[in-house]
Amino acid sequence: MRKLYVILLVLMSGHVFACMPGENFDIYFPPNSAIIPTDEILRLANWVVDQKITYANHKTKETMLVSGHAEENEQNPAQLAQARLAAGKAMLDQLGFLRGTLKTSSRIYSKNDVENGRRVEISFEPDCPNKCCTGQ
Repeated sequence: MRKLYVILLVLMSGHVFACMPGENFDIYFPPNSAIIPTDEILRLANWVVDQKITYANHKTKETMLVSGHAEENEQNPAQLAQARLAAGKAMLDQLGFLRGTLKTSSRIYSKNDVENGRRVEISFEPDCPNKCCTGQ
């Protein structure tokens, strides 16, 4: 009987977890630095290749959100967040993946807000067709 309840709960919960059409990526930085580490460049390049393949023939509206972040205990965190944002945008441009409408922001994380606030967050948000579109 327990197995039946578990199966029913799993089947019914499928619609609760809505699909997120955006493709997200974080570039991580060492403390007090706006230089993208080599291993992060490689990770980003692989992600960009995947997105270019997935959305090669995409013809509808796309939006990219790029935000630079720093932690409050870093040196000049506001300036560092902006420098990280600029580095992230420049790397996306160099990889040929600044697509659609570009929105940017920066933020300083307070202590214990997040596990690692030393990053650039990238969200690529394509309209349909995307992985969540059902074609209906």
